[in-house]
Amino acid sequence: MKQLSRSLALLCAGALALSLAGCSFFKGGSGASSAASSAASAVSVYGEVASFDYENFSYSSGLDENGFWSGVRALDYVTLPEDFAALHIARAEVEPTSEEVQNEIDGLLSQNAVDTQVTNRAAADGDTVNIDYVGTVNGVAFTGGTANGYDLALGSGMFIDGFEEQIVGHSPGETFDIKVTFPEDYGDSTDADGNTITLSGAEAVFTITLNYISETILPELTDAWVENSYGESDDLHSVEQLRAFLTRMLYESNLNSAVFSALMETSSFKELPKAVTDYQINQCLNYYYTMASYYGMELDSFVQTLMGYENTDALLASMDSSIEQYSREALLYQAVAEALSLAPTQEQIDRYSAYFETYGENYCRMVSLMDVVTETLAEGAVVS
Repeated sequence: MKQLSRSLALLCAGALALSLAGCSFFKGGSGASSAASSAASAVSVYGEVASFDYENFSYSSGLDENGFWSGVRALDYVTLPEDFAALHIARAEVEPTSEEVQNEIDGLLSQNAVDTQVTNRAAADGDTVNIDYVGTVNGVAFTGGTANGYDLALGSGMFIDGFEEQIVGHSPGETFDIKVTFPEDYGDSTDADGNTITLSGAEAVFTITLNYISETILPELTDAWVENSYGESDDLHSVEQLRAFLTRMLYESNLNSAVFSALMETSSFKELPKAVTDYQINQCLNYYYTMASYYGMELDSFVQTLMGYENTDALLASMDSSIEQYSREALLYQAVAEALSLAPTQEQIDRYSAYFETYGENYCRMVSLMDVVTETLAEGAVVS
């Protein structure tokens, strides 16, 4: 059973928390999306995508052996408030509610749920079905229109109108065709030879095989379940102990968030160093580049087909405010570390040793430093 004790998750400073569907007919992929349309022909204040080496991005590039930005003194760009080491936080901001605690418990039950494959009834609205599908327009398969073993919640509205509804009533083992019409202004796709296929307003046929229906069975919240799940790993043996544990963890998390938010609001920033903004941009673009490669697509085709942007420059322009926010946060951690002469111990750094090869040791040192800054600010905060 997975240990409950608060693990220090590897933080990707500035990484976008994004979730993309694995198909080009995902409803959010429409070119009519407001975010994409508003940035359709814009150019980022940071420049054009072609000027960034995002394909070769490395997490530790630009960071020194202390986990600081190479050649950057953060206090030259950040002015901290006088009381930054003892910020005043309202208790109401950090005390977890009973609803928050219950949400955590519900999450644990969901994590330990058992999925059962149902094959003896027809699919209904609200079911999660596992399907294979092949989409064609005028008999030609298009990129992003084929998948195997895809889990889809019927009624979620994730796919274009009419897709999910036509699966309802079919039973596992059936193979059938459905017809849908792509929205106007939907991005183009390509065929197997790279030829353009226009999806905007086009009628498409999807051949679907319904493999099975998934039903999730949640465990019952009892002392016995807590004992079996978390007795050995976390010394939790009853529902009461579990609730108390989660209350403490939520308080700590809420306090960390409240302290950093207060510090962000009361600090002032000069023009951000290019080294830091470039890092955030390369990281974000590399994320999309990796996703595009996963689907066998060029980056421009990926952002056009799945995200509805005119091109990657338009995507970058839409991220300008986020890049600024990420960069400020990254500098703020280092500024506090500089002001208080903070540094992680080797033991704290070694917590991330499993990630050294993937992210590089300097990046893991930066994450460790962020942990130390967070803990120090939380300990110094005055909660009243």
